[in-house]
Amino acid sequence: MIIPLSKAPTNKIATIIQVNTGPGLKTRLLNMGFVNGAKLKVLENNGHHIVVALEGGSGRVVALSRGIAMKILVEV
Repeated sequence: MIIPLSKAPTNKIATIIQVNTGPGLKTRLLNMGFVNGAKLKVLENNGHHIVVALEGGSGRVVALSRGIAMKILVEV
């Protein structure tokens, strides 16, 4: 099922399908590892922000605002 990252449940693995933002933010997200096909684990989704761990390489933990997370489509 494809949903916005903001609706992804906690402790689930999701695959990024598409990033629907303007060019500046899209470049920033791509540089952080939010690329199509990347896997991430939702660590926290509390209604205000989303905390995810990006897999494949860095294992980086990133916090995103709900507005940005709405623009990232994932498959859970």
